[in-house]
Amino acid sequence: MGVGEILDAALRLARQNLGTYFKLVVLFMALPLGITAIYAASHIVFVANGLLFVDDPDSYNVWITVLMFASLFVQLLCFGVLVHLSTRLYMNKNETAGSILRASRGRFWSFVGMSVILGLYAWGISIVIAIVGQAAALLALLVAVVVFIWWGTTYSLTVPAFWHEEARAMESIWRSRAMVKGRFWQVFGSLFVGFIIVAVVQLGIGAITGLFTADITTPVPYVITDTALDFIGTTVSLIALAPIVTVVYFDGKVRIEGFDLTLKLDQAADEEPPPPVPW
Repeated sequence: MGVGEILDAALRLARQNLGTYFKLVVLFMALPLGITAIYAASHIVFVANGLLFVDDPDSYNVWITVLMFASLFVQLLCFGVLVHLSTRLYMNKNETAGSILRASRGRFWSFVGMSVILGLYAWGISIVIAIVGQAAALLALLVAVVVFIWWGTTYSLTVPAFWHEEARAMESIWRSRAMVKGRFWQVFGSLFVGFIIVAVVQLGIGAITGLFTADITTPVPYVITDTALDFIGTTVSLIALAPIVTVVYFDGKVRIEGFDLTLKLDQAADEEPPPPVPW
């Protein structure tokens, strides 16, 4: 499959199951975003020209940072479940928001552990680049860009491998590396286009946020508007990227490993032919 075919299959998968994807994003993100919004609204004194004025800036910045990281953690879990859903849907299995949550909950902490391992790996790379950067800042920047492109692409298929193959954390990481080997640029191209789409949406959301909040001077309307637009951006990002990563993963299994998708599709009890493979 080419990059265009991968994106077409991924967007079709998302479009045909948009309700289920959206329900999962709401289930995961409503609480952390709601708590953050309530805290912000209760501590902002007034807003002027897009600047927030709070009664205790130091404490506010600390707690907003904590809430932001908590929200990112929940967002990570949400992405994992959306990828799990995508792998099941790609195999023509019927799933609802409730059924995929029940199927995923037993491996949540293993998924978190795998994400921590990858995060520590990236952190270690960052430290090495920072050390190099002390001697040559421009060189360090170029090395950082190249290394993180390689790192992000090489381990991009870890999550679908984790869910579909029910692999352990380290096994999933090495599976991703093996599946990307020999098709690096195809995987990078698909992910790059996906991230471009997300970046354009995020930039648009940022511009709209600035436009809608520019003249707001009271805390509650400002926080409601900002939170709503943030939720829209997060929703689009998660729902767009999860199917893309999944389709790239299955394309690799078919292309490299000879995975016979037609024999693996979940067939109905009456043994009717399965629906067409979404590509």
